[in-house]
Amino acid sequence: MKGLTAILIAFLLALSMPLHAADFPTKEVQIIIPWAAGGATDLIFRALGVTAGKYLNKAVVVVNRPGGGGAVGYTDGMKAKPDGYMLTAAVTPLCILPHQTTTAFTYKDFEPILNVVSDPSMFLVRADAPWKDLREFVDYAKKNPDMITVGNSGAGGGVHLVALAFENAAGIKLNHIPFSGGGPSVTALLGGHINAVSVTPPEGVPQIRAGQLRVIALFADKRLAMFPDVPTVKEQGINFTMGMWRGLVAPKGTPPDVIQKLHDSFKKAMDDTEFQAKAKEMSILLSYLGPKDFGALMARDDEFLGKLIKEMKK
Repeated sequence: MKGLTAILIAFLLALSMPLHAADFPTKEVQIIIPWAAGGATDLIFRALGVTAGKYLNKAVVVVNRPGGGGAVGYTDGMKAKPDGYMLTAAVTPLCILPHQTTTAFTYKDFEPILNVVSDPSMFLVRADAPWKDLREFVDYAKKNPDMITVGNSGAGGGVHLVALAFENAAGIKLNHIPFSGGGPSVTALLGGHINAVSVTPPEGVPQIRAGQLRVIALFADKRLAMFPDVPTVKEQGINFTMGMWRGLVAPKGTPPDVIQKLHDSFKKAMDDTEFQAKAKEMSILLSYLGPKDFGALMARDDEFLGKLIKEMKK
């Protein structure tokens, strides 16, 4: 009788315990992209998700939730059930928006999974733009404040902050035009509706290769292998560099073993030759960080960007 009781107790305990990673996932995993389709974050995680599905044995589906420079998507991601089935693309604006306006979230409301990409930002102009180099661009902006329109993926977003910070470094004033994502902003530039756009690869890269757009400013420490003839802003006399990181996070409280399984699957996807080839094709710079190091990166940038935004508001 005692043996039967023990078996019954063990059975009831097993029923009461969460399934967690042993049976995870049993359905598709979704990734919230807080911007419209066609931008860098959207393109990167769509490609990664296709490959990650092989290792999770379930489909990985991208869900675009644009609005508020990323605030809509991050709020939805924060409120999602912490079971590993609704992830969010964590991009630099996650550590920017809470310092610019009142938000329901900060980076502390999420569990880091891994960082995937670290890209420099750049300004693009049409191939027929009147400015042939950065010196001409800056000289015109100094003589004509607010006349150069520069598109971005949303007010308060990462590339918007890059443009604002560059203004300070170069001593110019630009007219910033927000869009619902990087894709729409590039489309507006191609259509001649704006003069320039602030982006990160792979946004605009196919159009650069096709001769439709030019890089007028590259905010990297060194030249990019994909565009070896494009000098950095530093090389052109302005001491300024700034870029974007892009990773994956889950809602706070997601079980550690689920986080680990997600990490392992997406890391395998990053290392997969299929995705590596796609990343090279899209000209994105892969930069892996695990949960602990990615969390530390977000904490450092939250402090750095918070101070930068305070300085820019003075």
